[in-house]
Amino acid sequence: MWFVLYIFLALPLLVVAYLELSTFRRRRVLSKFNGPTGLPIVGNAHQMGKNLSEILDQIFSWWHEYNKDNFCFWIGTYSNLLITKPKYLEYILSSQTLISKSDIYNLTHPWLGLGLLTSTGSRWHKHRKMITPAFHFNILQDFHEVMNENSNKFVKVLRKVAAGDNIFDFQDQAHYLTLDVICDTAMGVSINAMENRDSSIVQAFKDMCYNINMRAFHPLKRNELLYRLAPDYPAYCKTLKTLQDFTNDIIEKRVAAHKSGAVNSNQGDEFSRKKMAFLDTLLSSTIDGRPLTSQDLYEETSTFMFEGHDTTTSGVAFAVYLLSRHPEEQRKLFEEQREVMGATGLERDATFQEISQMKYLDLYIKEAQRLYPSVPFIGRFTEKDYVIEGTLIPKGTTLNLGLVVLGYNEEVFKDPHKFRPERFEEQKPGPFEYVPFSAGPRNCIGQKFALLEIKTVVSKIIRNFEVLPALDELVSKDGYVNTTLGKTPAERKKLDANRHKYDPILSAVLTLKSENGLFIRLKERH
Repeated sequence: MWFVLYIFLALPLLVVAYLELSTFRRRRVLSKFNGPTGLPIVGNAHQMGKNLSEILDQIFSWWHEYNKDNFCFWIGTYSNLLITKPKYLEYILSSQTLISKSDIYNLTHPWLGLGLLTSTGSRWHKHRKMITPAFHFNILQDFHEVMNENSNKFVKVLRKVAAGDNIFDFQDQAHYLTLDVICDTAMGVSINAMENRDSSIVQAFKDMCYNINMRAFHPLKRNELLYRLAPDYPAYCKTLKTLQDFTNDIIEKRVAAHKSGAVNSNQGDEFSRKKMAFLDTLLSSTIDGRPLTSQDLYEETSTFMFEGHDTTTSGVAFAVYLLSRHPEEQRKLFEEQREVMGATGLERDATFQEISQMKYLDLYIKEAQRLYPSVPFIGRFTEKDYVIEGTLIPKGTTLNLGLVVLGYNEEVFKDPHKFRPERFEEQKPGPFEYVPFSAGPRNCIGQKFALLEIKTVVSKIIRNFEVLPALDELVSKDGYVNTTLGKTPAERKKLDANRHKYDPILSAVLTLKSENGLFIRLKERH
């Protein structure tokens, strides 16, 4: 009896001792980096903040505190380096071996499996080579037609939503648009998310993306075994099954349609479209001379849908939100639309070639991505020791590449809180000083797709509407962006004290979002 009690009392001490010993080398090696002092077992988890928005603010606070240099922090036994120095970024992003994603991406495995986002080693290299042709110029032109079709539907939705000078959450509306675009381009079928918002599959996409972001910084729910004990686990399982069944059903039907020849016919069913969907490209591809397995098809299609809609929602939403706060930029963009498409051609679809001629729109989106990058952080995991810029980085360290931090580096971007698209024309940043779509061998394979969609949607909205802030007084009168990103703790405290309810509260895990929405008004152009 006493022996059992002794073991029970000693167990916590043994656990602490084991955890400390297992991380001793990493702690010693990483002590050369600046960073906040942590506690045993929890590390700096107690300092991170209570929610995703506070976590983002804390990261910027530490960045300022540690002289805008790389710094180290711990979440329990997980060692993290926040990387913002271009030389470090160049080494990491150019490496052919440092390509393993951080363990946060493990949260996507039940849904996405080992698709291009999460795979590594030879599997990743082979799949990357196989998928690259899916974003060929000719296929992008086909995708652009789908983007135009859905953008036209979106304009009709916006007319209803914005009627009567209504204030509405544009971020929420954009989610349904990008979901329709991605399902149409990825699988060749439309789920009509803009019309059927309450359907189980539309809700499942929304719930799963929220679940992944929520679990990323929850110490217990991040562990798959412990998450099984959570009260929301059954709902998560239901959502996961809905997504898996939906994708597998489409793949099964698409395979059958290919075998019967229905894909290239005009039978009028859901699989008769002549243009190639991403899934069609996969069905005609091989790896090591063999067709893709059903699991391969599922994983890559699901990955494309996840990466292609959640990130693009962010890109579209912030680009349009910035239009509402910066009317002078909107005026310049509208003039460019008239120049490229002709004063009488504003109601038609912009062609693929016309979109490529919209140079100021390109600069505008670059500047929007600098301030609000769709992917704020990229995670890498060191599976062995690395020496970067003469400094040893031990095995078992998560490298958090702070893409969102880069945009506020005054050494690269003078006056970083001023919204100036022209800056990208006047002085281009170095190749690793601005990387909203990553860089190197593991850069975003769909960046041309994403930029084409953002430009198509923004172009369409500018030609149909004047985008206004939720309230007139929220217009930026001096060109500065009212954001807490990049601010010192003192500056942020002052901003928070004067925060308007329609100012965004930003949060970031896999994608950058506004937790309280992005509210605007629209006025139809005549």
